[in-house]
Amino acid sequence: MYLVDTIEVGSDEADRYVDLVQEEAVPLMNDAGAQLVACWATSKEIGEDVAVKVVWSCADHVAWNEIRKNLVLDPRYYAYAARSASLRKGGDRRFYYPASYSPIR
Repeated sequence: MYLVDTIEVGSDEADRYVDLVQEEAVPLMNDAGAQLVACWATSKEIGEDVAVKVVWSCADHVAWNEIRKNLVLDPRYYAYAARSASLRKGGDRRFYYPASYSPIR
């Protein structure tokens, strides 16, 4: 399963948000049981807010529930959540499973 977060941030905050993902979210999510698949961002050069897409993987929703429990029990999560929320203007979260014809399983 893939957990896909798309976060909207101001263009002046995009690098700071990506650094936060790298420095805090990756260790936190890895320790909780999820793996980073990708972190992408739209261009800062076009004068719009930047969309940062972060893709995590885990086995399924059963594994995701265990990861969520691990996050809630980790004090680092609350500090990370507060810092990331201060940069975020909006966004969404979706859960994806590979389609039957997907080359990545």
